[in-house]
Amino acid sequence: MRAICVAIALLELFAGTVLAQGVKLPAMSQLKESETLRAAKLAPSEQKQIFEEIEGVSFDLPDSWDSELRARRVSLGAVEGLVLQGTHLLCGGTGNCQTIVLRRANNKWVAMFQKEAPIGEGFAFLPESSNGIDNLVIATNDSVESSKYVIYRFDGRFYLPGLCYVKLRAEVKKVDCN
Repeated sequence: MRAICVAIALLELFAGTVLAQGVKLPAMSQLKESETLRAAKLAPSEQKQIFEEIEGVSFDLPDSWDSELRARRVSLGAVEGLVLQGTHLLCGGTGNCQTIVLRRANNKWVAMFQKEAPIGEGFAFLPESSNGIDNLVIATNDSVESSKYVIYRFDGRFYLPGLCYVKLRAEVKKVDCN
């Protein structure tokens, strides 16, 4: 039994995958300092439109979006996407930063969250999709020993929480998303 626990811990440590009740949670990503709006090759007109769009889902407004945000172009499955993460003002004391996902629709960037975008220490896209858009996982660091993973599914307009898990040390449990 102990050998099985050690094997699972090593798998999680080295492969970055947690198996919980038949669900694979992938290794989480964070945007790097080099992943700027400029590096994402966003035209000034796109940036202006993005800033206007994210004001509706951001919990605060920085003096400069350009210096506050990191950006990465991604595929959301059926459409082009953009992940934005805060760096200072949009971050909390436990290392969690607001993570905003946009999709391209009718030549505009559209926020994927209806209300305030979630905060987290990392994100990943799953191979499964909902309504043609890849499901999203955001991991939130709750403490030194505990993290929460929320799997978001696209309902045709927005990402909504679908499944939630809490990881306490090596144990992963499904929990209510509310």
